[in-house]
Amino acid sequence: MLRVFSNISFYRDSITNSYSQVLFSGRPWLGVCLLVASFINPYAGASGLAAVTFTLLLVNLLGLNKELMRNGTYGYNVLLLGLAMGVYFNLSVTFFLLLALGCFITLMLTVWMAVRTAPYRIPFLSLPFLVAVWMILLSSRNIGSMQLTDQGIYELNELWKMGGATLVSAYDQAALINLPLAIDVYLRSLAAIFFQHNLIAGVLIAIGLLMHSRIAFSLSLIAFYAGYFFCWATQGNIEQLHNSYVGFNFVLTGLAVGIYFIPSIQSYLLAALLMPVVSLLMGALDVVISSYQLPIFSLPFSLVVIALVFLMLNRADATALPMVVNQHLNPEKNLYAYRTDGIRFANSAFWHIQLPFYGEWRVSQGHGGGITHKGDWAYAWDFDIADETGKTFKLPGHQLSDFYCYGLPVLAPAAGYVVNIINEVEENEVGSVNTAENWGNTIVIKHHESLYSKLSHIKKDSFKVKTGDYVRQGTMLAACGNSGRSPEPHIHFQLQSTPDVGSKPLKYPIAFFIEKGEQNVFRSFSIPEEGTIVFNPEPNPTVQHAFEFIPGQKIKFVTDGAKPMQEEWEMMVDAYNQSYIYCNATQSAAYFVNNGINFYFTQFFGNKQSLLYKFYLAAYKLVLTNYPGIQVADVLSVEGFHQGIAKFLHDFTAPFYLYLSGHYQSRIVEKGDAEFEISSEAILKRGSRTNQRIAFTISVDATGILQFTVFESNACITAKRF
Repeated sequence: MLRVFSNISFYRDSITNSYSQVLFSGRPWLGVCLLVASFINPYAGASGLAAVTFTLLLVNLLGLNKELMRNGTYGYNVLLLGLAMGVYFNLSVTFFLLLALGCFITLMLTVWMAVRTAPYRIPFLSLPFLVAVWMILLSSRNIGSMQLTDQGIYELNELWKMGGATLVSAYDQAALINLPLAIDVYLRSLAAIFFQHNLIAGVLIAIGLLMHSRIAFSLSLIAFYAGYFFCWATQGNIEQLHNSYVGFNFVLTGLAVGIYFIPSIQSYLLAALLMPVVSLLMGALDVVISSYQLPIFSLPFSLVVIALVFLMLNRADATALPMVVNQHLNPEKNLYAYRTDGIRFANSAFWHIQLPFYGEWRVSQGHGGGITHKGDWAYAWDFDIADETGKTFKLPGHQLSDFYCYGLPVLAPAAGYVVNIINEVEENEVGSVNTAENWGNTIVIKHHESLYSKLSHIKKDSFKVKTGDYVRQGTMLAACGNSGRSPEPHIHFQLQSTPDVGSKPLKYPIAFFIEKGEQNVFRSFSIPEEGTIVFNPEPNPTVQHAFEFIPGQKIKFVTDGAKPMQEEWEMMVDAYNQSYIYCNATQSAAYFVNNGINFYFTQFFGNKQSLLYKFYLAAYKLVLTNYPGIQVADVLSVEGFHQGIAKFLHDFTAPFYLYLSGHYQSRIVEKGDAEFEISSEAILKRGSRTNQRIAFTISVDATGILQFTVFESNACITAKRF
């Protein structure tokens, strides 16, 4: 029985996503809306649905990638073929034989193009459909049993067959609505995407597009009317837009810009500026292809978008108009993820560099420091230790041993090979400086081909390693000294791209550190600032174990109350080695990262009423330690956290101005007997005003997560581990 339901889910998703993919969407409900719209012309609708269904059987029979069928990649071109054939030909035995053959040809072309274009990140769009439909239209001229249809010529007769006098009367009433020509043509152009020539279909598609994405809808309007205006202003073939509705090429090009580029004022301008190109190409291709008595269909849109994507992928500078990397098939999701990730992971680096010492040290000179960190040498740090009064030594301060940091261990900031050591410079007496041997005793470690760390002013003869040794992060290297240009003991630390002792420093973040203050603040991939006291976080074994989710592990949570909830989560890893928590009951997934120091979620897909989503918000970002007062701050995506009409309206302005925001903070408190409580908060803001606040607590002990509680709108939900 489970296998049957699994197959039903596969067929359902494959069909609906084949429709929604035509408009660059992955939303099943939009696919249903478009499927209904396609049946305004029942012949086209039935033919399109039959084409997708037959292709489903082919994919199963041939053992092709089912996921690509499920998400619509294999289905949308055969759908267009089926819709086109339903419009052009009368139904017959020969029709269905050619439809099946056309589906097979389109599927072969789709698979071939998908494989050939994937390495270059170039879309193939509707090219498989175009090749297959032209092949069938040309070959049908030599097949006597394939007759062109007269549907669409006698529209009232067709309506009478479908719904009798009631439908004809409704159509007559609708015809009394005198829409401006420009609006009428826009709606009919939308309908023409699915081979419909009825205003009702255009209205249904417009509503579905608006509900799917405000950005996509606005881009469709801008693109269409930019193209329409160009045709009018240049006295082009405006009749082509009015009669054949090929203006859907404008619409599809605008939608493509919204899906391949992060929405912004620049992307909107790009969509408008592309329309003259699409218009000129429509005219040129019409001359060439009409000589074979063939329609141009969506060829102008496909050629322009493919050329545009290829052009933009080969830019020297991609910052002005960024392209979408992680595709969500929704312009709003792409935009909000880009903005949120841009803040959360702005300085994220593959190689994690930690502070090169134990305990609390002061940044005595930071980046751009006024003493020696200037110009090309700005991106370095000097670290020392100071007491509450700011002094770096205990009285009387005449000996090097009086300085708090002198002789303390210097640690490897990351794993690598020791490539350079200088151990020949004598220690300076207090107050004296050796400018001739600027860096003093120094060690350089290679972490990567173009990433090295350098630690200078080391105490002579204190090195515990030698050139060629491999060191792990945290390995003791030597001791803090006072050699070289060093008036008093300290550590000079910098990252650089070459192994030379005199190399210029790189601007490179410290992966994780805690900034001491009235409230200790956890920093990730950040630059320690001059004057701050910083130290490395050390994970707490109990807290660390609680969030050490192992693939295959299962956790079940249940709630009490009038409407109890129960969910079982399984820890999984996808093909890209990304870890996530999956709830089969709600079809939800929460992707996470645990690097040993902090735990954080990156994405959520699925039901936002589920317990998993509440846990996703509760544990959005945690430091796996229990330092007193440590607080973690982060930002939440507008997508998902904000709901309703406020989010709906905000989507229209989001490419230009964001006024909705989400903020998160958490802290861990020790409760005693190896039990800890994590308190966190998700805050929704409109401008500077707080609109909503959701509080959470998570209780953990040596066995793992005990329970989590959600406090929202005077309601409380507690989910206990079962």
